[in-house]
Amino acid sequence: MSGAVVWAALLLGLVVAGESAHVRLHPRRGMSPIASAAAAAFMLSLPHVDGVPRVVVLIIGLGVIGLAILAGALIARATGRMTSRLDIVGRLSNAFVAGCLGELLAATGLRESAVAENRQWVYALVLWLASLVAMSVRMLVIAAIASRSDQRTLQVTLRDEILTFGMISFATATTAAMIVLSRQAIGLWGPVFFMIPLLLSFAAARRYAQTRQTYRETIAALSRLTDHTGHTRQGHAQRVAELSVRLAHYRGLPQREIDTIEYAALLHDLGQVALDEPIDGGATLLIAPRDQERIADDGVAIIRHSGVLEDAAVVLSQQAIPFRRVLEYDERLPIEARIIRLANAFDDLTGGSTTHTDISLALERIQLGLGYEYDPELVDDLITVVHGTQRRSRSAPETAP
Repeated sequence: MSGAVVWAALLLGLVVAGESAHVRLHPRRGMSPIASAAAAAFMLSLPHVDGVPRVVVLIIGLGVIGLAILAGALIARATGRMTSRLDIVGRLSNAFVAGCLGELLAATGLRESAVAENRQWVYALVLWLASLVAMSVRMLVIAAIASRSDQRTLQVTLRDEILTFGMISFATATTAAMIVLSRQAIGLWGPVFFMIPLLLSFAAARRYAQTRQTYRETIAALSRLTDHTGHTRQGHAQRVAELSVRLAHYRGLPQREIDTIEYAALLHDLGQVALDEPIDGGATLLIAPRDQERIADDGVAIIRHSGVLEDAAVVLSQQAIPFRRVLEYDERLPIEARIIRLANAFDDLTGGSTTHTDISLALERIQLGLGYEYDPELVDDLITVVHGTQRRSRSAPETAP
C-alpha cells in the first residue's frame, strides 16, 4: 500500500505543478498538458480497496484531483497567471470520464485476462482508447460551454478546440496511458520519464504564447498611433475591432479568422499617418474611393515593414474594395475585409455615439449603400447585433420608475 500512496502522491504533485505553470493560448483558455496527463493517469489507476465500493473510490479520487487542481490554480494566481473556470471544468470532466472508464476496465478484469493469455497489447490498446475518449469528452464539454457563452454553434467551437488543442490533447492522452502501463515495469520513474515529451511541448507552447503576446503589443501600439497624431477620433480603432469581432462571432467564423479580423481592424486606419492633412474626424467613409485605396495601401506597407501578421495585411489590402465589384466583376473579397469595411463605416457615421438616434441614422445611411458598398447579409447581421446591444444597455433605464 505504501507504494500505491507514493505513486498517487507523485501524480498529484505533477497535477499541482502542471496546473500552477499553465500556458494561456487563447483569451479564455489555457493548456496544462502535464496536469491533464497526471490527472488522467491517476484516475485510470485508482486502487481497489477491500470493502469500499468502487463508486466511492471514484468519488474520492475525483475529489482529490479537484483539490490538486484548485491548489495549482491558487499558486498560478499568486504568480499572476489566472486559470479560467472553463479550463478547470475541462480537466475535471476529463478526469471523471477517465476514472469511470478505468473502473469499468478494472471491473471487467481485462488486464488480468490479457496477462494470463499473453495478450497485454489488448489491454494497452483499450487503455489508450479510454484515455482518448476521456480527452475527447473534455473537448466536447469545453466546446459546448463556449458555444453558449460565445453564441456560436457547437460545430464551430468544437472545430476551434480541435484545431487549437487537438494535437496536444492527443499527446496528453497517450502520455496518460503510457504512465499507467509503465507502473509495473519501471515504477515511479514512469511519470517522470513519460512527462519529458510533454515538458518539451509545454516549453514550445510558452514560447509561442510569448511571441503572440509580442504581436499583440505591437499591434496595440500601432493601433493607437493615429489617435496620438490626431488623424482619427479617440478609440476609433478599438471600437471598430470590437464591432468586427462581434460580427464575426455572429457569423460563426472560426477563432483563427476572428483573431485576424481583430488585428486587421485595429490597424485599418494606419495608412492615415501618411496624410499631409488629416481627414475631418478621420472618417475615410467621406473621401473618394481612390483615396481610400491609397490609405489602405500605405497602411499595408507600414504593417509589412513592422513584421506583424501577414494575414492582417492581406485583409487590409482589400478593405477599400466595395461589394459591388463582387457582383459586377466576380472578384473574390474575403469576408474579413467586408466585415471591417462595414464596421468602420458604422463607427465613422456614429462617431462613437451610442444614442438611439445616431445609431438609427447610421444604419439608414449604410442601408443606402446596400449591395453597392456593403454586403447585404452582413448589414442584416449588423442591425441584429447593434439592436441587441441597445436592448441590453437600455433594459435597466426602461424598468426604472
